[in-house]
Amino acid sequence: MKVLQRLLAKPWEHAGEMEGIHGGNVAGRPPGRTGLYVFLGVVTSLFLLFSISHQMRSTYPDWTSIAEPGILWFNTGILLLASISLQLASNAALSGSPRPVRNELLAASVFSVLFLGGQVYAWKLMLDAGLYAAGNPANAYFYMFTAVHAAHLLGGLWFLFKALGTAYAEPHDTALPGRIGLCATYWHFLLLVWALLFYLLLSS
Repeated sequence: MKVLQRLLAKPWEHAGEMEGIHGGNVAGRPPGRTGLYVFLGVVTSLFLLFSISHQMRSTYPDWTSIAEPGILWFNTGILLLASISLQLASNAALSGSPRPVRNELLAASVFSVLFLGGQVYAWKLMLDAGLYAAGNPANAYFYMFTAVHAAHLLGGLWFLFKALGTAYAEPHDTALPGRIGLCATYWHFLLLVWALLFYLLLSS
């Protein structure tokens, strides 16, 4: 009889009971982190498809290798600094140190904006050299890789700026360490993706 009742039960009517088991998440993992992992899985698939198509397209005779702007090396270093700053902010948030959290979040924000500015400048250098997307498949992939990656970083900046605002307005918000941790994870991911894309650009 109890088995039948369980089969006929409506899960949404017992949401409170399930939340009590794992603090609001049946899997025992914060919903924000679960959502981020799902999103990262989708984005990983997207960039893998881009990478595979890049490798296949580069074998065609109309592909002409290009010399990528040297500023991309500088941009890569800036993105690395942003990722490190966010990790330091996450560590400081877990230890309950408000001032280092604010400083590192501010540094990560500045580095991230500088990275985006550097990518825009790389586009300018390409365009000034007459390397337009329609002129060569290698050019088109350069613009696509950098644009799609920048779009994902821009989306992350929204959450980073929100965390920065909370760090100043409500430094003892109990949800802040989790939010900063999610930002740090996302920036580490973006750094790894950019390293892969940069390698593909340099090697083709």
